[in-house]
Amino acid sequence: MNDFILFIYQNTYSRRRNLMNKLTMKEIAKLANVSQSTVSRVINGNTGVNEDAMKRVLSVIEEVGYVPNKAAQTLKKSQSNIIGVCLTETYNPYFVELVDALESEARKIGYSILLHNSRHNPITEWESIQNFIARQVDGIILVPTGEYNIQRISKLAIPTIVMTQNHKPLDSIGLDHMKAGKIVGEKFIHAGHKTFGYVGTTPDDDKFLGYKSALYENGFSFDQKNYIQLEETSTNNFLMRRDIEDYLNRVESLDFTCLFTSNDIMALEFMKAARERNIKVPEDISVIGFDDTYLAKIMGISSIHQPIEEMVKTTIDILLDRMENEVSSESVQIKLDPTLIERMSS
Repeated sequence: MNDFILFIYQNTYSRRRNLMNKLTMKEIAKLANVSQSTVSRVINGNTGVNEDAMKRVLSVIEEVGYVPNKAAQTLKKSQSNIIGVCLTETYNPYFVELVDALESEARKIGYSILLHNSRHNPITEWESIQNFIARQVDGIILVPTGEYNIQRISKLAIPTIVMTQNHKPLDSIGLDHMKAGKIVGEKFIHAGHKTFGYVGTTPDDDKFLGYKSALYENGFSFDQKNYIQLEETSTNNFLMRRDIEDYLNRVESLDFTCLFTSNDIMALEFMKAARERNIKVPEDISVIGFDDTYLAKIMGISSIHQPIEEMVKTTIDILLDRMENEVSSESVQIKLDPTLIERMSS
């Protein structure tokens, strides 16, 4: 009788041990009703997981005796534990903050990042993508130069997610720029403004289109001569200031009492140029920027806030799921709600 009980115990233990060896993070995530990235964070001992989710994951791990198979992880085909990140620029403080958050979040799940700067050049962007492939990165995070390379990137057998903009057919996450523009337009209208200005690089930008739509919906219009257009390659303070100075030198007087700018650097450079011409902000012209970088906080510039931490965490979660989940699914496009942070400039 005792021999029979021992046989049953050994047989049960053997089956349980087989389950332990075969169980994957994906299966643990399913049993614990959490994402794979949450399981990865718990296993790697990282913070940022709520207590309830952590307890569920640990309970499943304890139940099945899961031990990460490091040898299998190392031998996984093409696994480099590197994520390629390609930005359009690195000068803007917004991208500095973005890279810092990406690097921190990637490190939590055992990845490092390989950073490239396309400098708004689609050819350079494609060269960066090819470099990522050659380096066998596990996934790509892209801030694109435009639509130029989106289709051919989508055909690559490598998980890719677009940040700051929404681009089908790739996964993407970004702020709702159209809604942000409308918020600024409505703010200016409610403050009593009747003439409106804008600083940007392209008239088909969603921020500007949303801004104009708010004006039209409230019975106002936008005079195109009040659009201060900068060169798309004007990615540093000096070049932006040069283009703004050129505009101010061409016009005898400003025909707008409020100004929305495509980013905080543009807002700052306009305010500096205006001060030299005895134009007071906000008494003469109200100014609102975009990104809510440290520049806006230090200089008292009202700005549309970019939820960088939320954006980055969601980006890494989606990308990790794509990298570890062999079954493909429909791409996701996520738009985050914008918030206007009001300061002294408006």
